[in-house]
Amino acid sequence: MSVEIAATAAATGASAPAVAGNQFQAGYGVSLTDFGGFQQALANASARLEVQPGFKPQEATKALFSPFESINTEAAKITAEANRVQAAGGEMKPGDVVMFTAKSAEFMFHCQLMSSIANKTSEGLQQLFRQQS
Repeated sequence: MSVEIAATAAATGASAPAVAGNQFQAGYGVSLTDFGGFQQALANASARLEVQPGFKPQEATKALFSPFESINTEAAKITAEANRVQAAGGEMKPGDVVMFTAKSAEFMFHCQLMSSIANKTSEGLQQLFRQQS
C-alpha cells in the first residue's frame, strides 16, 4: 500500500508520505488527494480479499458431521435448562438434581461413544494406509 500512496503523492506533486511500522506519517506537502488515494487503495485491497467457498459440502460430509451437531445440540439443551432453573432463583428440588445428573451422564456417554468411534475410524484408516504403502 505504501507504494500506491507514494505513487499517488508523486502524481500530484506532493511529497511522499512515510510509512514506518504501523504508523503513517505525512509531511507538509501532503494533499487530500493523497488520503483519497490511500482510501481507494484500501477499499480495492479489501474488495480483492473476499473469501469465497471453493465447494459446497457434499451429503457425505454433512452426514459425517451430524453426530457432532447432535452433541452440540444436546449440550445447548442442558445449558439452557440449567440457566432456566438458575434464573428462577429457587432451590433445585431433589428430582431436578437427579434429572440433571442423568442428562449429564447421558451426554457424557454420547461424547465417549463419539470419541470411541472417531478413534476406531482413525485406527482403521491408518491401517489401510499402512497396507497400501
